[in-house]
Amino acid sequence: MRGAILEPFARVTNQPENGSLPLPRVDTCYFCDIIAGRSDAWNVVERNELTVTMLNGRQFAIGQCMVVPIRHAPTLLDLTGEEGAAVMAAAQRLMRVLIGELAPDGVLLYQNNGVGSLQEVPHYHLHVVPHVPGSEWGSGPPHLAAVQSGRRPPHLDHAIVTDAKRETVGRLRNRFTSDDPTYDGGGKE
Repeated sequence: MRGAILEPFARVTNQPENGSLPLPRVDTCYFCDIIAGRSDAWNVVERNELTVTMLNGRQFAIGQCMVVPIRHAPTLLDLTGEEGAAVMAAAQRLMRVLIGELAPDGVLLYQNNGVGSLQEVPHYHLHVVPHVPGSEWGSGPPHLAAVQSGRRPPHLDHAIVTDAKRETVGRLRNRFTSDDPTYDGGGKE
């Protein structure tokens, strides 16, 4: 596997401008290389004009895939509305295929933006992970596993409304209604 993907956190770009997130620095974009035919596309399961769906080389759960936009877009903030809709439509098609082929008892969608969320490839990708009992994935990401285990301090219990939760809601609501230049009112079109 490519060293750039295995060790992205040692090399991080400077904080980008315009309210973006710091991204892992790689020599070339692994997904762009697959899309352009510069790397073996052994793992591509579907391709259309806007997206590529590929099996994740790291199979923590059998059938774990990623949906990637064709155009290089580092994070969710960089997608157009059309690309975002195409990614979700591809994820929905994939989910139907996974259910028909693998009969999972659940399917997890997740996506990382920036090095702080452990994004490894600076090209937007949506993970689609079927859960089959006994998989290496366990209960999913560690934060979900902690909640399932019953260790629920108030900030993790959805049924407990705390002052900190109310404060966060207020701050977010204010940002949605403000004239903040970093909020574009609904994404790129």
